[in-house]
Amino acid sequence: MAEKLLSFIRGKKLILFGEMHGTNEIPALLSHLFQELAQKEDFTVCLEIPQEFQEIALKDMLSYAQKIGTSGLLSPAYIQLIKALPKNVRVLYIAPNEVQNQEALERSLADTIQKSLSTTRTCAILGNIHASKKKIILNDLTITPAGLLLSQKLKDQVVSILFKPKKGTFYNNGIGTVEYAENDLFDTHFDYVCELEQVSPCSVEK
Repeated sequence: MAEKLLSFIRGKKLILFGEMHGTNEIPALLSHLFQELAQKEDFTVCLEIPQEFQEIALKDMLSYAQKIGTSGLLSPAYIQLIKALPKNVRVLYIAPNEVQNQEALERSLADTIQKSLSTTRTCAILGNIHASKKKIILNDLTITPAGLLLSQKLKDQVVSILFKPKKGTFYNNGIGTVEYAENDLFDTHFDYVCELEQVSPCSVEK
């Protein structure tokens, strides 16, 4: 699967990975992908973790996350991903420390990701709504996702990939169950859909 993704992102400056927060399998797959990519080039990884974590040692991140509440955004699986990244990979935490509303969150994510771009490639791991390249309507709320804002500015330099589990459970402020729909309209918001057979919930403990 990592080989297919490497082939798909070839030549793209910015890759957005839209994930279901709180699984073990998605960070494990991304870790393998980044290990392969790092053998060929330097690049940046942006994670949807509050920017205040940038100054916190990895060994202290989980206990700090438990204090402020980051649900499945930060887990032992993602700590392991960060630890395993080679030295030629730059890591940035891009989520705002405080969020006023959905619009402000999407613009903040898009602006921070765009500022992170350099001569090397950038890979950003986001919740699947943020990585969408089309507008989303949830009840009375219309969301203009960070993925859409970035694609409007960067055009074909940005590609968005959706990780779509078929079954299993995940952790996001509690245990949730995957709801799978084949040929879901939401799939069309992405350039590539990467289906996973099953996922399991991450831990929030050390």
